[in-house]
Amino acid sequence: MVKRKLLTAFITLVLSVPLYSIISKGTTSDYVGTYFVILTTAITCGTLLSVFIGYLEDKMNFHRFSLRFILHISIALLLPAIFVKSSYFQIAIYLAIPVAVGYFIIDEVLRTMFNKPRKA
Repeated sequence: MVKRKLLTAFITLVLSVPLYSIISKGTTSDYVGTYFVILTTAITCGTLLSVFIGYLEDKMNFHRFSLRFILHISIALLLPAIFVKSSYFQIAIYLAIPVAVGYFIIDEVLRTMFNKPRKA
């Protein structure tokens, strides 16, 4: 599970930094470093919490897919509240939630790829 989460974090980072650099105002080269630092920190914290979610869901018998999704979105709303002092709403809506949803989708795709039964 930890290897999958690290791969998910890497893929999310590689996709998110250029995407947000292109979407943001100004030239792409002006924002690549800034987005790299911000997204690396956020994705690292989110990955650590996602590993915790994985262990938590193993202990509970809830609907696993919906539980994972709700907890990932909750983390996306919680992390900016901890690290950001101003413009919380904009950062949460335009940066944190899309990255968390992207992370969640990539993680679910990798989960299905890694859990496929192998043919002999």
